[in-house]
Amino acid sequence: MGRPCFLSHKASTSTGPDAAAQGGEQRRLADALVWMARRLERLARTAHERLGGEAAQIFHAYRMMLEDKVFRNGLLEDIASRGMGARQALCRRFDACRTQLATAHSDYLRQRCADLADIEHALLDHMAGTDSCRSCKDTDQCGIGRCHLCNDHILIGASLTASLPIELDAHTVGIVVERGSQTSHAVILARALRLPVVGHIDELPEVVPRDAVVVVNGDTGEVILNPARQTLAELGAPPPRGTAAPAVHEPLPYFKVMANLDRAGDVHQALAARADGVGLYRTEIEILAERHMPCAAEQQARYQGLIEAMGERPVTIRLLDLGADKHADWLQENRSPAVAGCRGASLLLACPELLREQARALAQAARRRPVDILYPMVVDLDQFLCLRALFESCVADLGPVPLRHGVMLEVPSACLQAREILEVADFGSIGTNDLIQYLFASDRDRQDGTGAARLERHPVLWRLIGELSRAAGEAGRPLSICGELAGNPELAPRIMEAGLAAVSTGVAHIAPVREAVQAHHARTTGLPP
Repeated sequence: MGRPCFLSHKASTSTGPDAAAQGGEQRRLADALVWMARRLERLARTAHERLGGEAAQIFHAYRMMLEDKVFRNGLLEDIASRGMGARQALCRRFDACRTQLATAHSDYLRQRCADLADIEHALLDHMAGTDSCRSCKDTDQCGIGRCHLCNDHILIGASLTASLPIELDAHTVGIVVERGSQTSHAVILARALRLPVVGHIDELPEVVPRDAVVVVNGDTGEVILNPARQTLAELGAPPPRGTAAPAVHEPLPYFKVMANLDRAGDVHQALAARADGVGLYRTEIEILAERHMPCAAEQQARYQGLIEAMGERPVTIRLLDLGADKHADWLQENRSPAVAGCRGASLLLACPELLREQARALAQAARRRPVDILYPMVVDLDQFLCLRALFESCVADLGPVPLRHGVMLEVPSACLQAREILEVADFGSIGTNDLIQYLFASDRDRQDGTGAARLERHPVLWRLIGELSRAAGEAGRPLSICGELAGNPELAPRIMEAGLAAVSTGVAHIAPVREAVQAHHARTTGLPP
């Protein structure tokens, strides 16, 4: 039960680059496909953390389709030989794919037409400069994943895409759409997140008043507008909120399992899983999803809400890790060419205004209790010292603030200087995803399950992790580990044997990791679990 929230599209306030200046329609198409590939990878990571690997495979499959050579060559041929524009070529190729699926004997394959529409519409919207937005009775300023009113609401729209359930905030408790299928990936993901969905309601959103109270029953397919008191009494308590209830394993006194968060609003899932704290809040993920840089006041409110929700538990907030695969179109506007190729700490040093806004927001949000600030993609000691000095200069006028400054050990050059860096940093975190990529020259976005598992167990990696653990011990600094490796229960014993006693992982992995840690502790100490 909640207030109606209407999903629609609006034109972007910024004009896109001129297609001709970028090499014509083929370049325009190529840019859109690169953008979509990066978006799908972000969605896959979020889906994996919230629902596991099977949900992530949906978005990996979308990406494989877009990277298919026959599909791409057909698009380029339509533009080169038939004189089509990029949008026209996309529509033609997607129509051909839909025709093939619509005539398939399998009902499952026929239902994949809706998945194709998800990708097609997102690409077309991107090229047209449109953006998903939401509006309700009191505000027209909301967007996907950022509700300003923070009340329970029912999302009302024409159709449901697979990306939408993953991007929604915790305030969405139900969905009503004009079109949909029970076997579409979108509905499957919504069901996994315990979001009731009712489809095939004609003339939406006209039939739903903006000031209505809406009740959605996903079991019966009923949508009730402005229910009477008697109806509410008969219905009883509302269904669970629109987030999957994670498995719970009680915290362990000898090993911390903290939560990774991509959105500040997901803190309630971390609390439900009894996380020992937030070990990694990736601040750039929300911003990339929103497709604009929030002002310092918006950032402060977001950080403050997260910090207050966690109470006395530790909170680690990573500075913006933008660049490389985390590409932001708005970041490239009016920037020096020197920014190209920069990522993480290097990009923040090249764009000090980005750091200034975030630093001041973090300092203001941390006035009431200590907060850990994590510096991403640091390459050496000098860079960490420069970035820390820049951070402190940005907040010098705010007076003393209880902040601790830590470093992500994820670049091999920084790992080789770990002892020197940890002597001046307040803490460290081993970022295994990027460390594995750069240590083994491996593209982790294209690594299959077998290859990733092999690298996670590579003796060279564990030798390095052991050396980092010893360096932290000698410097007297706390050290944790994050990334996919940290959420693998099978590797929990190796993490403990390396001398580490803290990991940060997706909420869904907290309970399994604790269970594995407890079992290993019982085996090695002879104590009961």
